[in-house]
Amino acid sequence: MEKQGLDYLLNIGLLLTYKCQIACPHCIIKAGPNRKEKIPVEVAFDWISQVSRYREGHVNILSITGGEPFFDIDYLKDISDFAAQCGLIPTVVSNAFWAGSRASAKKVMANLQSVKMFTFSTDVYHQKAIPIENILNAILAAKELGRPHSVAVCAADLEEPEYKKTIDTLLKVTEKRRISSAITFPVGRAAMTLGAGGRALASAPCPAACLSGDSPIIFPDGRVTACIGPVIDIDGDHPLLLGRIGEMSIEEILDKSETNAALHAIRVWGPKKIISELERRGVGNLLPKEYFENSVCDACYRLMSDDKIVSEIEKLAMDEQFMLEVAYGRLYHLGEGGSGIDGEAQPLP
Repeated sequence: MEKQGLDYLLNIGLLLTYKCQIACPHCIIKAGPNRKEKIPVEVAFDWISQVSRYREGHVNILSITGGEPFFDIDYLKDISDFAAQCGLIPTVVSNAFWAGSRASAKKVMANLQSVKMFTFSTDVYHQKAIPIENILNAILAAKELGRPHSVAVCAADLEEPEYKKTIDTLLKVTEKRRISSAITFPVGRAAMTLGAGGRALASAPCPAACLSGDSPIIFPDGRVTACIGPVIDIDGDHPLLLGRIGEMSIEEILDKSETNAALHAIRVWGPKKIISELERRGVGNLLPKEYFENSVCDACYRLMSDDKIVSEIEKLAMDEQFMLEVAYGRLYHLGEGGSGIDGEAQPLP
């Protein structure tokens, strides 16, 4: 198995706000124009400063997301400038509502010199309110300014004609390697508006490892989760809810996450490893009977949203033999030699 994602904790996400011009039906965080929550600028500065100091600069990238981070561009500029001053590389995700023309897109992007990477979101859901022409303007402006970009596209089915049309349109101005695609998931607003969308089910979980668990994300209420996948919709505690700022410092939360055996098992082998271990421990009767086909996120969500399963996962994560296996798995498959909490890779026993 080759490591495909970032090394653990090199990238930290910061969800600045739930406010957005539109309320897309597939949005798992229920962002929209009526949402008010956002991180006060002085709080954001404190959290960013803590992230930048972690293990003397271990974190490289601050991924700024929302909602729509460009909802208040002056606020976004303050946040991204401060992150850069702290030695982080700010990146940002946007629906490009501000790119009604190439000229306006260039003006906005030129004003955000600290932002080193722009990701533009578009799909059939976004396009009901924000034309794909805005995305094309933003891409072309990024190219003219020499600013790196990528595009994120979501669809209920990657065989849908509307999805393929979107991809074909994007390929007129950007390269295939810059486009990533995801399948809608029935949590958040999508649970109410889209449902499961007729997705195929399988009796076994997806066998793939998780690439999203490398990069925790901080929410306006101080929650820190292991990823920005569907598990963020779960109300209760679970192993992928890493902590809450206020109850713990960011340093304490990230240090604790380094020894989170359940999380790292999912990073190394995927949720299928947790499932097989629980079956081996004789609690297979608690496990789901079916999973969305080819969806790592679905297997994680089904495990973490069931209190009885969570209790068994917590017991498993405290098993010394399991912890040792996960530690060796991180070393062998991911090249991560232990927790490295003092800034250096630690030898394993």
